[in-house]
Amino acid sequence: MRRLLVGAATIVVVGASGLVSGTGNAAPVEHGRGTLVTKTLTNAAGTRAYQVYTPKGLAPGRPLIAWVHGTSKVRNGDPMGLRPSNTLLAEADRLGFSVVAPIQSLRANGAGMWQFFEPAGLTRGQGEVSILADILRRAVRDQRADPTRVFAIGHSAGGGAVHMLGALYSDVVAAIGVSAGFPFVGDPTGTALRNARQGRPVPTFLVHGDRDDVAPPVIGAVELSAVLAANGLGGARPRGVVTVPARGLDRYPARISRFGSGRSEVELAEVIGAGHPTGPGGVTLDGPRLDRRLIEFLLAHRLR
Repeated sequence: MRRLLVGAATIVVVGASGLVSGTGNAAPVEHGRGTLVTKTLTNAAGTRAYQVYTPKGLAPGRPLIAWVHGTSKVRNGDPMGLRPSNTLLAEADRLGFSVVAPIQSLRANGAGMWQFFEPAGLTRGQGEVSILADILRRAVRDQRADPTRVFAIGHSAGGGAVHMLGALYSDVVAAIGVSAGFPFVGDPTGTALRNARQGRPVPTFLVHGDRDDVAPPVIGAVELSAVLAANGLGGARPRGVVTVPARGLDRYPARISRFGSGRSEVELAEVIGAGHPTGPGGVTLDGPRLDRRLIEFLLAHRLR
């Protein structure tokens, strides 16, 4: 994955992928205060299962947030399904939104890792990222969600995949959150990212741990540089920096830097002392408090 930092790639933007089918829906099961159902979707790039969490009594026209897990079949890897303790589920109940969680196929990757680095994924409508985009489109339709308030959060390789979603499907996702992720094609200038988005800024919340040896701070610096430049904020200094102390399940202090505003907004949370695995809330490297900050950042935005 670190080889992404050498060389850039040619980005080809073509028409949206043709969604073939969504099949194999399992019966909904009670999960927390809502229901969880597992479905599958097939398009030209392949078939993937995904889970959908619906809070009890959720009205139509509410937001939808995707959770894209990190590599699963490794030490301290992410679970492939939504844990009952996941902060997203508690916040979905509290704030009123759906959660969709794509599941990587072990046939496609034996480690359960999203292949954000595959060449096919650099073309809109192709590769695994097209499956993620079509899962979002299908979930919006099935949940009768607000199509202007669709968001994605990813961790590690899932974060790399979410950067791909934000790059090639900036007409689908209104904002993204990436925890311990990898920059789009490893380009620190943001040129490839801006071109893939066709110039559209995408509000982005980044999380990195200063003791991460999988996505170390140098990767976070490349990621921040690219996102700022792609959002028209190249070279910008933070408009505000706050340090949030460790407390309870948030085991580490976090230094949060804010850049820009509106559709160009970027936040970076540097988690002091954190390594690579997700924290007890299963979303960021810290606990539920930082998870909630990320979720609230996303929900403040919508497509125009």
